[in-house]
Amino acid sequence: MDDDRLVALFQRGDEEAFDRLVERHRRRMYSLACRLASPLEAEDLAQEIFIAAYRALPGFRGDSRFSTWLYRIAVHVCSHYVRRRRLDTTELDDQEADGERGHDPERSAISTELQERVRAAIEQLPYKLRLVVVLRDLHGLSYDEIAQVVGCPIGTVRSRLHYATQRLETLLRPYVEVG
Repeated sequence: MDDDRLVALFQRGDEEAFDRLVERHRRRMYSLACRLASPLEAEDLAQEIFIAAYRALPGFRGDSRFSTWLYRIAVHVCSHYVRRRRLDTTELDDQEADGERGHDPERSAISTELQERVRAAIEQLPYKLRLVVVLRDLHGLSYDEIAQVVGCPIGTVRSRLHYATQRLETLLRPYVEVG
């Protein structure tokens, strides 16, 4: 059953429909909270995201996809948390399920080190740039969806991604072998 149908069922009083929406989107919201705020607080933030969604869902008009609407709530909750805590950087969750990487210890060590370098570089980005990188590159949202989530024009999204890419390139240049 798709999100639109579950939303309609919930709006007609079917509480289990909301449970199914939570189950479907729980991992992405947790992952987003880890990347935008704090892995230590991610579980609580994910709960806050779904509480806010539960309260607002009766008024959801379907002007955007449910997932886009939920990302917008998540960004608001995480942004509020970051402002409240005055965090400058984010620790990323090292426990993500990436699947098995193989059994080559050297390759595994290099891959782990590279991931840590990339994560550290992303952490150094200002929040607005980190937000668009996380939504685009780690969550796969389109420019249009990011613009809806962040509440800015698509041109601003493209500009922020451009500046973020330039900064990441500068930060990661020492770790990339030049042939």
